Amino acid sequence: MKNSRSDIFFTCILLLLLYAPAAAQQDFMQLHREAVVVDGHNDVLGRVMRGGDMESWGTHGHSDLPRFARGGLDVQIFSIWVPSRERGENAWRFALAEIDSLKAIAARNPDRLGLVTDAGQLRRAVGDGLIAGIIGLEGGRCIDGRRERILTLYERGMRSFGLTWNYSSDWATCSKDESTGKVKGGLSAKGRGFVRLLDSLGVLIDVSHLGERSFWDVLETSQHPIFASHSACRALRDHHRNLTDRQLRALSENGGVVMINFYPGFLVNNLNRSRRNLVQRMHDRHAELKRQHPERGAAYLSAVDDLLKQAQKRGLPSLYTIADHIDHAVQVAGIDHVGLGSDFDGISITPVGLRDVTDLPLLTRVLQQRGYSEAAIRNILGENFLRIFSAVTGSATR
Repeated sequence: MKNSRSDIFFTCILLLLLYAPAAAQQDFMQLHREAVVVDGHNDVLGRVMRGGDMESWGTHGHSDLPRFARGGLDVQIFSIWVPSRERGENAWRFALAEIDSLKAIAARNPDRLGLVTDAGQLRRAVGDGLIAGIIGLEGGRCIDGRRERILTLYERGMRSFGLTWNYSSDWATCSKDESTGKVKGGLSAKGRGFVRLLDSLGVLIDVSHLGERSFWDVLETSQHPIFASHSACRALRDHHRNLTDRQLRALSENGGVVMINFYPGFLVNNLNRSRRNLVQRMHDRHAELKRQHPERGAAYLSAVDDLLKQAQKRGLPSLYTIADHIDHAVQVAGIDHVGLGSDFDGISITPVGLRDVTDLPLLTRVLQQRGYSEAAIRNILGENFLRIFSAVTGSATR
């Protein structure tokens, strides 16, 4: 006896119910692996300069070469950051030594890491299965206000320049100082000259850490798309390091990108010691789940979902909170102007569900759950940044 149409219909529905979870799991992993995943900011070199290792799988910090690969990361901007204790010539020597350390790591690992200075090199590195590394200066103190040092850093491979850190200079004011009202704010004539020089070199200008007045001066001076390598949304967390909706709209009009920071202190309010301890306990539980489910299958994902729901119920920072900031940035700036800027290894705590870089695919899964299309997710994961990297580095006139 032939099956009726209704029997066939209900059989199809049953099969969908049975296999949909596994299919969804496969879909997000496949999407994450096929997309070009870019992180706008990582401080792992600071750990290297303190004697740490980023070439083997580690238990400290948030990242290293093996964990980059496990997390499906394709492109990383490595922060060249000089500790405040280093002054004058010591600061300059420290910055150069940090670049040299990254180059030495790349030389020892030619099958894993390739340093790139333009879009063509980047695409080739990713196509060859390498992590494409970009050298980015965070804070310009080490240049000591000298134009020729910018040129030296460019020759050494720098392609991203953050004008300030948590201090101001005689060319730009930082968000921390502007927020206190102790400085007038903005770029000096020297600062505007530096912006024009960076434009001519085809170096991306990073406005994370800049004060608002300096931000507007950069937009007025630069002829290129700019980016915020690791900032979040001030509408959701009122912190001077985050961007206002007006700034987000301006970045969109400029053609630039805001790359959402993962630091819980920039994502939520009231992150006191007891709440930090709760986050740490949830990280411990997440680590236990990974040990129990090394295949990271459906049971693991279900348990992670429960963990994220617990964090949300308690108002703790989690993958959902990062997605909230992404949602807001997309709503204000548009889907073509948002990316990821983890701040891994430069932050003391991470959101629940994102203990380290190996958990990045879970963020792709959350975005998928929120209804983002495959094209939109690819934009956020990396294509938006690739667009401005190609535009800026390809525009050099020197």
